[in-house]
Amino acid sequence: MKSMFLKQQCKQGGFMAVLNVVLHMDDPDDRRLGIGLTNLENLIRAAGGPAHVNAHFVVNGPGVLLFRELAADFAERLFGLAEAGVHFVACQNALRAKGMDVSELPLGMKTVPAGILELVRLQQEEGCAYIKP
Repeated sequence: MKSMFLKQQCKQGGFMAVLNVVLHMDDPDDRRLGIGLTNLENLIRAAGGPAHVNAHFVVNGPGVLLFRELAADFAERLFGLAEAGVHFVACQNALRAKGMDVSELPLGMKTVPAGILELVRLQQEEGCAYIKP
């Protein structure tokens, strides 16, 4: 059986179906955050725009520390991706473990009780491809 990705027919450089993807960030390395944001920007562009991508960005573990003092350039990119429909969520367990408050997260970033559960749910229930930059 061919994968859903291979079955899609290209239409003017994009896909006719929606691509479901989840990016996982559990490392406080800002280089990896930059790679992840670039991955999403490139995916949306290559797929033909936001209408063709259902993207989620799940942050858990030490990765939540990235958002305590988010650099201005990362914040601008994150907001742009959120406006394009990317769903950004942080793990409440990780926030608690790192002594962080929800108010320290970028505006628009939601929380889930357990990041690991959200990763599994997105893969099993929504058929998201898993990407770890």
